[in-house]
Amino acid sequence: MANVRGVTVLNVIRYVRETHGSDRHQEVVEAVPEPHRSTFARPIREASWVPVADLAAYLEAAQKLLASGDALFFRRVGRFSGQLERGSQGFKVMVADPSTAMRMGPVLWRSFFDVGRLEVEILGPREARTRVFDFPASRALCDRRAGAWEGLLSTPELRVEVAETRCCLSGSDFCENQVLWIG
Repeated sequence: MANVRGVTVLNVIRYVRETHGSDRHQEVVEAVPEPHRSTFARPIREASWVPVADLAAYLEAAQKLLASGDALFFRRVGRFSGQLERGSQGFKVMVADPSTAMRMGPVLWRSFFDVGRLEVEILGPREARTRVFDFPASRALCDRRAGAWEGLLSTPELRVEVAETRCCLSGSDFCENQVLWIG
């Protein structure tokens, strides 16, 4: 079973509460289909592991309930989460500059996910191509990941743009993104 760190789930819940109101979280939980709902009935710790499928179910329920038709919802949730991680979890040193972030990408991946593999191909001083192998793909997870990288890797001086170039959902063997630091 594929798992994600609890902090990732907690940041999504925080996004829902801060953006749509604290009472909306419970509505989202009630909209999450079983068996995924049980994850949200117990305390989630930052360092615990939570099934990735439960995160995807929560994201999909939140989008349907709170932002139906909003194609950028998952990316915004991810960007919010990435910004929180950059500022509060001690990852700032690993993403301090593009060169360091590109080298530390696989380590960062393992900090958040217990499955899959991230490869980073450095294309230039401010450009990389990433490939994610053997990780469950869904539109919610892929878009959230792109947004999370934008939030985590951006600085006041350099804004990061992430563009999907290949995806398992389209039949590829891996998900691929172009990462560009602009500034």
